[in-house]
Amino acid sequence: MFDQFPEPARSQLRAAFDEGRTRPEWCFTQGQARLAYWAPFPGSEPEIVWQFDPGSDPVAAAGLLRGSLEAMGLTKVIHDISLQPGLDPVVDRAVEHEALIEAGFTMEVERLLLEWVAVSDVPENPGRLTFHPARRMDPAEVIDILIRVSEGSLDHDTQVEVATSGAEKEARWMYDDLMSRKAKPDWFSIAYLGDSPVGLVAPDDHSIAYIGVVPEHRGHGYVDDLLAWGTRTLAEAGLQRVVAATDVANVPTADAFLRAGYSEVGRLYRYYWRAS
Repeated sequence: MFDQFPEPARSQLRAAFDEGRTRPEWCFTQGQARLAYWAPFPGSEPEIVWQFDPGSDPVAAAGLLRGSLEAMGLTKVIHDISLQPGLDPVVDRAVEHEALIEAGFTMEVERLLLEWVAVSDVPENPGRLTFHPARRMDPAEVIDILIRVSEGSLDHDTQVEVATSGAEKEARWMYDDLMSRKAKPDWFSIAYLGDSPVGLVAPDDHSIAYIGVVPEHRGHGYVDDLLAWGTRTLAEAGLQRVVAATDVANVPTADAFLRAGYSEVGRLYRYYWRAS
């Protein structure tokens, strides 16, 4: 089935298969339209329409989407369209947008795509916090911190998952996701002020995958400490480019990235489908 996709999608799908994140039976084609589903981490259910080439006919592509959703038996799916600043998916990816809407998806979130490059200064770590690798901690303790970080979160996906599935289930899913990332074992870390956990930061092999502060420590600029530590960790590992994303509505986090020397390089439009 992977051979029906053109390069570079074919090679990406084969690599994802080797990682346990997609399967041939998660791939569908109809005419010129092709799509493949993706699991966020090995062992999890597929929930991302990762490779989607709608061809030239949005109605046919929507039919392929609907048929694949029925065949997969899924209850929720997301699909992202990434664009350069100033572009609009309604205009600049019209066939893909129309296919998604026709298949019952809704565009709910606009996200900033951010980038730090090595020509920028590495943000200074203020030294207020100490960092402990999450992998060396009791999983229950890390999950508890993830639950606390989700309280009052401005992140849309976190808000939806906490409201529909509960904070503990969302935190356990996030723990499994972060532990599966391609990162050195000590990169995903919990930050402490003395004996009090302040928050967490999870760099992976190319990005800041997750960052958050617990409610009782918000308002003191600790997100800058977390981001400085995460960015410096990746810079010292030799990365020339670090990427990140945050909801446009999450102004405090977006501002923290800009203070740390990140710049906006695009927008991501996230579409959702949920079983009725």
